[in-house]
Amino acid sequence: MQSNMVSTSGPIPRLTPEQLFVAGGLLVVALVSWWITVVQQSTMMDSGMFSLEPIALILFASSWTIGMVAMMFPTTVPMMLMFFHVGRAATPEIRAGGGPTVTKAALFIASYIALWAAVGVLIYLAIGAANAIFPASALSELVSSPLGIGMASLIVGFYQLSPIKGECLDKCHPTNFLFKYYRGGRVGAVKMGILYAKYCVGCCWVMMVFLLLVATMGVLWMSVFAGLIFIERAIVHGKWPSRLIGIAFLSAGGIRLIIP
Repeated sequence: MQSNMVSTSGPIPRLTPEQLFVAGGLLVVALVSWWITVVQQSTMMDSGMFSLEPIALILFASSWTIGMVAMMFPTTVPMMLMFFHVGRAATPEIRAGGGPTVTKAALFIASYIALWAAVGVLIYLAIGAANAIFPASALSELVSSPLGIGMASLIVGFYQLSPIKGECLDKCHPTNFLFKYYRGGRVGAVKMGILYAKYCVGCCWVMMVFLLLVATMGVLWMSVFAGLIFIERAIVHGKWPSRLIGIAFLSAGGIRLIIP
């Protein structure tokens, strides 16, 4: 896909009411989602309770989606602020279908979180299938053992240092993503949300599996991971935070294997 013809000359304008409304809305929804996550923490599933029953899947999908909103919405605030700026600066051809609006920003966000929800369901089904094939407690015992925790930490660490992670992280940066992939119209907003979610999943899916299996979606672990994701994707433009996180996981995993 060819880069968009977007003008970047001149100072970035002040935040508009639309930008403030969308950014504030994202933060409010994130805070409410964190509150719901804390309240329902006592009912969250652990790795030994994955069932293929429809009601269990629905409950998990709800908890997973709320958790993703809590963790990911703060990182989307810079993206949405840039969404309006790039949309206003784009050429008429790129803006076909109309410039950025609150409705289109909402479509972007809705499609973004919808893909994350679908990924969560797929992960759940994979773990549920493994539980159905192997003894019910086997997976739970494995991921809670020093060997399982150590190996999982090493996997996260190696993935953080992998070229795939680096490429997805580069695409997740708001400027890099929107200057290349911005499209006007409602359909364009949905396509952008799905594409951004694809790169976001590419950045974070290994961390999320670790969070789900090893940390059992604990609020403290979720907070730590949300902070790490925000730092590497929204605060610092570069790969060194991701690499430092990878080295930390590798070190923790190695220590866990050597000293149970």
